Amino acid sequence: MSNFSIQAIDEKTYHVLDAGASSFYVLEGSERAAVIDTGISEGKRIMPVVRKLTKKPRMLLVTHAHPDHVYHAGEFDEIYMSHREFEMGAVMFEQMCAGRGDILRASTDIRTGSVIDLGGRTLEVCEVPGHTPGSVVFYDRGYDQLFCGDVIGSGIGVWMQVVSALPLTTYRESLIELGRWLVERGGRMRFYGGHYSQQFQTTLPGGRNPLGMGLLYDMIDLVDGIVEGTIVGRESAAPVPGTYERCLRAEFGRAQIEYRPSRIR
Repeated sequence: MSNFSIQAIDEKTYHVLDAGASSFYVLEGSERAAVIDTGISEGKRIMPVVRKLTKKPRMLLVTHAHPDHVYHAGEFDEIYMSHREFEMGAVMFEQMCAGRGDILRASTDIRTGSVIDLGGRTLEVCEVPGHTPGSVVFYDRGYDQLFCGDVIGSGIGVWMQVVSALPLTTYRESLIELGRWLVERGGRMRFYGGHYSQQFQTTLPGGRNPLGMGLLYDMIDLVDGIVEGTIVGRESAAPVPGTYERCLRAEFGRAQIEYRPSRIR
């Protein structure tokens, strides 16, 4: 359909990329379907696209409440999101979710240990506070797929300079716990991020930087180095909305991060 690129991951899982390079995913079970995030397509609706992929009753699962992930939340009657997103404060939350606050406040809270049952297909939730207070990932054990939003970026770095982000010390602990959680589930799952095409925008050799456990471990080492002072970023032109503070960019292995010096601890 116009402005949307659809890719079948398997017979019951689809990736949709919108015109703004934001990704959302449609997963079908025997009884229900889940849409993970919504992308951001102004003047468009995503439900016509979703209906072409599944006829099952649909729910929305939110990885985090940034506008490019919840813009179309109003098209869903059933929404699941970590209510730790509200910890960023009412005013900031409303700004971060592009005015979808009332819709998202009516969502069902999810935390680590929550399980979403689609009928013959279940999704497990793990909280990864960092990019936002309530960032989560969804793991499909049967298909061995991890839908991770912006938790570690999508191949060209994670934005930790945004005002909704938590200190890097907190993010480091979240990443370590995520690594443990994934190893307990085999550690060989395929990762699907919030901006699928970014993996092809890398300057690394080979022209592709796919998400996976290797990038996660590099991100842990990168954040640890910044926290401990062994890695210092260079000046970055990345935007820092809501503050005049400078932004730094640092890299380690396949991982990249944008951050503010005042938010290391």
